[in-house]
Amino acid sequence: MSRLTRKTPVVRTALGAALVLLTLTLVPVAHAGKAGTNGGRGGPKGGGGGTGGTSCTQSAPGAGVQNTYGWAQGGSFGLPGQQLAYLITVVNYDVGCSSSSFVVSLTAPSGFAVSIPSDTISLASGGTGYVWAYVTSPSEVADGDYPLTATVTRAGASGSTGSAASYYKVYSSDDVAPTLFWASPGEGMTITGRSYNVSVSSIDDHAVEKIDLYIDDVYRATTVCDGIAYTCSLNYAWSPSAGQHTATFKSYDWMGNVGGTTTHFTVE
Repeated sequence: MSRLTRKTPVVRTALGAALVLLTLTLVPVAHAGKAGTNGGRGGPKGGGGGTGGTSCTQSAPGAGVQNTYGWAQGGSFGLPGQQLAYLITVVNYDVGCSSSSFVVSLTAPSGFAVSIPSDTISLASGGTGYVWAYVTSPSEVADGDYPLTATVTRAGASGSTGSAASYYKVYSSDDVAPTLFWASPGEGMTITGRSYNVSVSSIDDHAVEKIDLYIDDVYRATTVCDGIAYTCSLNYAWSPSAGQHTATFKSYDWMGNVGGTTTHFTVE
């Protein structure tokens, strides 16, 4: 959406020149004061500088689990023996302090394997970051929601912790195929140019495993989706030739169910 801006004409008068001169005289003084304030706060943001007269207030860190890709669904679906990735967010709620290091851990029920390759993160006051945790369910486990708890602790300090809950949702049966949408080129579309981005998105009630693309019944590309991707997208840079063409998209879930759609289009 464009924004219209009214430009005020500049009137050059003796009074205007005097105001300009006055402004130029005052600007360095105002900037000097501002620089002094920012300089005092630069220490904590830089991770180790002085507080510049600003007091340091430490608070318990925040934690979150960003693995919920399904709308209003807590946790991630996985098959018995499947490894899922959980993104654990860390928030440093300190004010006016130097950077701090935080240690991340994840607890799971007995039989579940947990791996956090990089479990320590350093953040400035007010900063946010994340680490990846990988959870593998047992090869033999009943269907159900298994609780996971992510904990963030300030390194070298006891009692300063934050936590967040999630789930590993085990399922062993599924007969619902993924759904495809936003196919491009769309049905009946006419495209031009030497290059075109062929794309499609897919969604599943559990998780999309991969999407295949065929142009004129010839295989062109595959997108392998994240193991916890309820939605997934394929993009393929294609050099089209003039004429009538078809694009066929096939989406697979982890149980082998296949959803497909074909569009017919023209290249000029």
